[in-house]
Amino acid sequence: MYGFNTFQEGSFFEGYKQQLGARYTKGKFISDYNGSYLTTNNNPINTEFYRHKSLISQGLGKVRLTLSDEFENNIFKSSLTNTIMPRTYQFWDWEASISNTDSTKNKIKLFYRERRDKQAYGKEIKDSTYAQNIGMQLGIYSLRNHPITFYFTYRELHLKNIVGTSLKPDNTLLSRLEYSPRLIKGFISATLFYETGYGLENKKEFYYIEVAAGQGQYAWNDYNGNAIKELNEFETAQYGDQAKYIRVYTPTNQYVKVLQNQLSFSFNLRPSVFLKETSGGFTKFISRFATQSVYRVDNKTYDNGQFFNYDFFSSSVSDTSLLSTNYALRQSLFFNQSATFFGMDYTFLNNKNKKLLLNGFDSRDNFSHEVRIRLNFLKAWSFLSNNSGGFKTYASQFFVTRNYKIEFYDMEEKLSFQPNTAFRLSAIFKYTQKQNLGEGGFQKALINDYAIEMRYNQSEKGSFNLRADFLTILYNDVENSPVAYEMLNALKPGYNYTWVISYQRNLTGNIQVSINYDGRKSPNSKIVHIGGAQVRAFF
Repeated sequence: MYGFNTFQEGSFFEGYKQQLGARYTKGKFISDYNGSYLTTNNNPINTEFYRHKSLISQGLGKVRLTLSDEFENNIFKSSLTNTIMPRTYQFWDWEASISNTDSTKNKIKLFYRERRDKQAYGKEIKDSTYAQNIGMQLGIYSLRNHPITFYFTYRELHLKNIVGTSLKPDNTLLSRLEYSPRLIKGFISATLFYETGYGLENKKEFYYIEVAAGQGQYAWNDYNGNAIKELNEFETAQYGDQAKYIRVYTPTNQYVKVLQNQLSFSFNLRPSVFLKETSGGFTKFISRFATQSVYRVDNKTYDNGQFFNYDFFSSSVSDTSLLSTNYALRQSLFFNQSATFFGMDYTFLNNKNKKLLLNGFDSRDNFSHEVRIRLNFLKAWSFLSNNSGGFKTYASQFFVTRNYKIEFYDMEEKLSFQPNTAFRLSAIFKYTQKQNLGEGGFQKALINDYAIEMRYNQSEKGSFNLRADFLTILYNDVENSPVAYEMLNALKPGYNYTWVISYQRNLTGNIQVSINYDGRKSPNSKIVHIGGAQVRAFF
């Protein structure tokens, strides 16, 4: 398989990408290759990116020998001096292994692995780290309803050309456990993943690259009016015409020794498995409930001299021992989850994120409660109520003017009329209240959103969708600030109008055409029109 793509935007940007994929099998022999090569010219920066993954495997009796590798070369050059830039890096990772061929009941694999990383030092690319690994993977699937997978690896790390730090070569041990029990006829089902070890954390820096409108994720707001794109002036885009930038993270030559652990756990209860035709009233009532709990944490902390770090419950972004964390806790309770007439559910959600950047720490904390109620009545009518409240917190060591702690409450009510499967008309009202409780914060916002939504669908032919919103916004501070952008959803105080129209049509069995049109109007601003068309071919 070969593919070629290009993207050009006048004389400002041009990029060319080539992809190649190949696979060959004969008997017990397998070979596989997937690679891509990308060159871009985004004056004054030129880039060259190559990456591939390959594999060769041969079965011999009851064992299989495998050799695989992954290579990446990412070069940034100045178009003025034709010299490499500090964000240039390269790595090569290869592995040789022996495993049993029949892995349906139990699996065992022994492997040896090497990884070599290179980075830019001045005008040259030199070795930065070299790692050797030896390990084992064991999977036990013969225990019914109790599959277990265990993995461990021992690594020797060598540092090269890294100066100005206290880092030293290290020997480390990484262990991983996966367990997925299913108990009491499926009443209890769970999954457990735990990994611990330690190594190096690379301090990262980031920058923003402009792309075609609608192809990015971030918007630039010139808060200080100096026409310079500064790092603290980019926000997550709320609308397609604003999404003109992507964020690119690049490693630096600065490393920190860290202890790492990761725990992921999910737990489900489904009393409906006990429901029978002869069940009593209490059993029928309990069977209407179901719960789902999901917990995940990935922590990296300063090296405290311990070989393992078992403190996986620490998730406070203010904890000074945490270098980075990704934390998520979700608890849901369902009532009549699959019923057609009436159902409701409650969800508690807490997400935390902390990154180690070159300019210090960057952290976010989202905390919310949500109650959803759905009701279908009079055959063609349905009602959906979605109510949520909580906090959104952002804290940056370097960009302190962007810090906030916003308390919010959302109430959305939706009444729908659907006389058949082809047509649906909905009236929507949403009330939002926000208040900044951060240090020195006083901002408040009240948003009322009145909307109408229509959908028309023709089976196997296409669909038409329309939504129009009228929003009234009250806000007690200047609108040109990061806090205002977050609280006002990229709109302005006063009367705002937004609309979305999309049409999709299947021309033949494998040709599909999509046409989209979005628009919005805010006080003291011109109308923004966004349109696009797309043709897809399915083979």
